Amino acid sequence: MKNRITAVIAFLCLSLGAVAQQEANTWTLTPKVGINSSNMSVEDLWTDIDVAVSAKRKWGFIGGLETEYQAWRQIGISVGAFYSNEGYTYGDVEGIGKITESLHFLNIPVLVNFYIEPNILPGLALKAGVQFGYLLSGKSKTGSETLTNTSHFKRVNISIPAGISYSYKNFVADLRYNIGLMNLCNVDLDVEDSWKTNSLWITVGYQFKM
Repeated sequence: MKNRITAVIAFLCLSLGAVAQQEANTWTLTPKVGINSSNMSVEDLWTDIDVAVSAKRKWGFIGGLETEYQAWRQIGISVGAFYSNEGYTYGDVEGIGKITESLHFLNIPVLVNFYIEPNILPGLALKAGVQFGYLLSGKSKTGSETLTNTSHFKRVNISIPAGISYSYKNFVADLRYNIGLMNLCNVDLDVEDSWKTNSLWITVGYQFKM
């Protein structure tokens, strides 16, 4: 009997804690940092007549802020501003060296966050929305040589983010995937090519009530 009472009290505490974190008509501010794994649907790099190298995923840094308005108990709307170092790499190409394209973005995601019923899965949220990106600069590094190639890419990017997050007390862990919608190619090519971004974000943050 004692164990049952303890279990009920613990369950109620978790439920009340989850409700307290999701009160309607409240605002929160969450600084976040993390890493991303990104790539772009670019043309293969031909190193010989019959040898092509495909672009591979590149790891980069993410940092920024996100504010959220809890419109209803289970629905929140968030807007963020993040610096994100994205791009792609061809790895260590024989006869050339390592080739890496770094794209430095300012990303502004606008998301709708759906919090799972607190009594079932407290702190867990599903999210989706739209993200507006602005290319701050582009850098191409071949071996030890780095060149600015911002003009090769269009400045504005739009993508669709979707993901999941989990909050415990004031800490928030977030996993989201961004699917690029726009062709960022800004150079004349002999073939039709569509340079669209895709990136996986993994961040952690600390939530402040406003």
